[in-house]
Amino acid sequence: MNIYNSLIVELPEDIKKAMYFGDYEKALELMDIYMDRNIPHILKNRIQYEKDRIRRLKEDYIYTFDEAFELASKKIKGFTKDELEKMKDEKYADWIYIDGEVKFIHSFLKNIIKVNTDLKNRVVNSDDDNKDSQLVGKTIDEIIENGEKKYFIHLKTGIRLKKEQARVGEKVRVHIPIPRNAQQIKNIKIHSTSYKPKFISPENHLQRTIYFEEKVQGEEIFTVEYSYENHIKYNVLDPKKVSNIQPTFYTEEWLPHIRFTPILKELAKEIIGQETNPLIKARKIYDYITKNIQYSFMPQYATITNIPEYCASNLKGDCGVQALLFITLCRIVNIPARWQSGLYSSPYYLGCHDWAEFYIEPYGWLFADPSHGGGALRNRDKKRWNFFFGNLDPFRMVANSEVNYDFTPMKNHYRYDPFDNQVGEIEYEDRFLSEHEYETILEPIEIKEL
Repeated sequence: MNIYNSLIVELPEDIKKAMYFGDYEKALELMDIYMDRNIPHILKNRIQYEKDRIRRLKEDYIYTFDEAFELASKKIKGFTKDELEKMKDEKYADWIYIDGEVKFIHSFLKNIIKVNTDLKNRVVNSDDDNKDSQLVGKTIDEIIENGEKKYFIHLKTGIRLKKEQARVGEKVRVHIPIPRNAQQIKNIKIHSTSYKPKFISPENHLQRTIYFEEKVQGEEIFTVEYSYENHIKYNVLDPKKVSNIQPTFYTEEWLPHIRFTPILKELAKEIIGQETNPLIKARKIYDYITKNIQYSFMPQYATITNIPEYCASNLKGDCGVQALLFITLCRIVNIPARWQSGLYSSPYYLGCHDWAEFYIEPYGWLFADPSHGGGALRNRDKKRWNFFFGNLDPFRMVANSEVNYDFTPMKNHYRYDPFDNQVGEIEYEDRFLSEHEYETILEPIEIKEL
């Protein structure tokens, strides 16, 4: 069994009690006791995974209340401790207990400033760049008016091993995501690499990568330069034209995250009501997420044991968390839905992003980007909100069309992100490397309209 599938198993209650309080030392002691007992293999996998999860949580949640307040008060004019308490309670500032003390996530301040629009005018030295938003708005208008849009995108991406992590003479294994076949991606070309690759995944691989294997000589840099075209056609959707016969592919569970749990089945039932038209059902799910789920930067996905249920229960999540909730709810009500992710790549911004596809006859595969749609709704832009149900902008690089899918060749150890792959993975013979041990290279070479 895939070790990640052990996340469907509950931890023993005494371990959970220690975890809730953030008493990780006690939790680890209890885990060692259980590992020596005659317990099912899947539970041993779950406990082993939890040990790594504790390490990750300590990496992500680093600020005490006082440290968080000091950071926020320097960036937000007149910020008070009462406001920080309010941000904490209203889910703008993510936190957990570590050794009984509240610790905030490293990205809490970035999240407060991005999501809480009431603070916008109080931010000191705001670096908000509106050029990308203006370009997207203009592009959406042109797609709606002309019916299509095409972009040529040429990027250089990769991983730079930090000097202090360089084990000279030891072998390092590196997977870097590259464009894969997708409905909007055409003419994929690999132009150059920093090292000769040992393997390049086929273009239809569900998590496509280019693989390097080298002996470390110093501050190693692994890069790939590639180009592709993004072709977007506008979909005008009409529920009256929806076929009575719909396919059943991509409607199954996909463990450990796409799980039809009781709360998600009940939520899907409440959202859909008596509706039978699949297009309207999908729109109802999209509307629920964009109206109710608060955008939030997340800890490492590997720390969340059920991403869609986390989103539904906590009413918060980033682009991937929202996309997985959309996919899971669609599948529960028999609408085919699947993952897309990689990079958002416009002339003004290059970074990681996740979204979804869903299938409706006679239209075929359609796009849904709940996080961008929710952001549009938060900013009272209903045109953009409506656009991101069924359509997508052309500023995407698709590397992944599935979550929790093995690379080729497979990794020897845990992945930094076991479920998605946007910037790459790197490992030595004895362990994988975390995000703070290397630098991500994302460089635009040329991005132009065709």
